[in-house]
Parts: sequence; structure tokens; C-alpha cells
Amino acid sequence: MPTDTTNSATFQQVIKWEQENYNSRDDVTILAGEDIVMGEVLGQVTVGSVPTTGTAAGGNTGGGTMTSVTGSTGVKVGTYTMTCVGLDTNGGVFSVKDPDSQALPAAGVGAAYTSDQINFTLNDVGADFIVGDSFTVVVPAGSESMVALEVAAIDGSAIAAGISKDDYDASASGDRTIAFTFGGTYQITAGDTITGATNGATARVYYVDLTSGTFAAGTAAGTLYLNGQSGTFISENLDVGGNSNVATIGGNSSAIAASDVPGVMIARNAQYVDDYLTWPSGITDAQKTLAKKQLKSLGIIERDLV
Repeated sequence: MPTDTTNSATFQQVIKWEQENYNSRDDVTILAGEDIVMGEVLGQVTVGSVPTTGTAAGGNTGGGTMTSVTGSTGVKVGTYTMTCVGLDTNGGVFSVKDPDSQALPAAGVGAAYTSDQINFTLNDVGADFIVGDSFTVVVPAGSESMVALEVAAIDGSAIAAGISKDDYDASASGDRTIAFTFGGTYQITAGDTITGATNGATARVYYVDLTSGTFAAGTAAGTLYLNGQSGTFISENLDVGGNSNVATIGGNSSAIAASDVPGVMIARNAQYVDDYLTWPSGITDAQKTLAKKQLKSLGIIERDLV
């Protein structure tokens, strides 16, 4: 979900107080594909992919099935158990228990079942169900990685888990690599703009991985890490400013796949100024109030802007 930044601020403006010795902070993993900014409210991916079908117990008499399984925002990790407790020709009533053995509303065969944790449909197929027939749905744990708070998510990230300490770009958006071999003696460095001598494509270098040779000897070879590419490189020489043939390439650059990156999160016992937090775009007042209560449960409380 896109984010809404109401103000640009320093970390000290966002977090007005935290515990000594950085005890308010946790090292975390930012999920691949995320582009997090300092002061952004984070959620944690605690729940994995919910199976789309339930598993019938081996001793079931009924031939029915359990399909259209999805999670809701309150879905839990563990095993959901649905057990037939009431008989009906071509139907039946099933109890529903969550992974903590807490009872949810009962489910009827043939009707779509919805709850704040799990949704499904029990189907009458072949022999009728009998009391004791059952199904299970095992919901796996998630990656525990951090993402921008997503109030409609079913993977756990709808619950506010902390506040980002810094900017973390795990999206790799626009980042590319290109292999090069030797050319001239000019040393390509981070910040240089390379230009294809034939096709005229350009890109900014942000890292040079030298794997063999030296620039001074004109034998350098390795990989250039690029962003901001415009146009398409071909098999050609590269120029940097007035320096011609600084390297040779065999074709266009390749996109870098997004990957997880390490980060730091304010996870407990701190004070923040709401005016400087970054919230999901379109979040409602009620959703923000709930998220603040979730932060407060961690000892992360709001402080007036002074």
C-alpha cells in the first residue's frame, strides 16, 4: 500500500524519547520489495499462506469437501479444526475451533462461512457426514520480516509492530548490473555516469565490483551496479564524460531482483510525535486509532508536538 508522509523530519523529531543503550530497538529484516522510510509504521509478516482447501480426517464417513478457504485479518498460525456436531440429510453443522482451541461460530454445510479469522465452504459430496467427521486447516508461520503497515492484510502486517529507525530500500527498483571488460585507463567510480558510445544509453554507477585486472593497466574487468538508466545498452564501448572507451560491454544491463535487507525498528518503550509518522495512504481515523493502541501495548506512546 502506498504511504502518506505528512512531514519530512529527523529521527530526533519523530522519536522524542527511547530507552538508554538502544534497548528500544530491534534488528529486523525488511521484506524484499519494500521501500521503507524513516518514521514509517511497520507491520510484521507473522502468518504464511493460508491453504485453499481443508484436509479431511482419514476416518471421515462423509464424502464432503472443504474448499474456498481464505484467511481474514485475525487469522492465526496453527491448526483450525472443524468437527461435525449436528446431522442433517445432505448437510450438517460443524463446530469451528481456532489454533488456541477457542470456539468460533458454527458452520453449516453448503453455505459460505465467514469469520474474522477464517473463511471456507463445506460441500456435500456423496455419503452424508456423521457426527465426528472433521477437517483441519494448518496455517503456517510467516517470514517474520517487516513491511509497511497494511491495515487490510491477512499475513499479520495489519497489526502495528513498531516504527522504522531509518530509510530501507528493499525494492531494487531501477537498480541494474552490467558486466564490463577492459578499455582505457580511466577508473570508473561510484557517481560516474556511463554513456554507451554507440547507442547513447546512460546510467549512473553506484558501485564497481572489480573482479580482475586494474584500471591503471587498462585490464580492469568486473560488474557495474547502476541506477537511473535511460535507453538500452548494446555491445559497445562505454564513455564517462570526456573519457572515451573506459570499458567494453557485451549488451544491455540486467535488472537486480529485490531482496531482503537488514534494518532497525523502534520496537518498545519509546515516545513518538504523530505529525511526523508515515502511515498507509488512505488509512481511516478508526484504523489509525487502533494502530496507536497496538503501539501503546508495546510501550510506544504518542507525545504532543512541542
